[in-house]
Amino acid sequence: MISIYDLQNYQLKTKNNEMNTMNFEKLKDVFKRPLLKENEDANVSKSERILSIAAGAFITFHGVKNIFHHPIIAMGELAAGGLLIQRGITGNCPVKDLAEECQVASTTVIVSEPPHITVV
Repeated sequence: MISIYDLQNYQLKTKNNEMNTMNFEKLKDVFKRPLLKENEDANVSKSERILSIAAGAFITFHGVKNIFHHPIIAMGELAAGGLLIQRGITGNCPVKDLAEECQVASTTVIVSEPPHITVV
């Protein structure tokens, strides 16, 4: 007999597998083109992409080196380094996209000088 827990677990695994398959397909498409080629989804310039890959590789290497000495810090470094490498390879940065949206959405308020008041 299948319990509700097993069914939910199966659904979660299936959903994760579908998401992993979609991400894997996107990465396969990225690797079919030349690296650092401009694409329609890119919001990061070539120089930023090169720096992201270099910084990500450095941080990832540092995380691997320290995995046994400081495992919690090393896991953070591995995650940050991996995200920087992904940013550099794909050319798409959701954080930069969000920051640009917020910048466009902000409004400018011009405050004029208040009228002069004389106090006796």
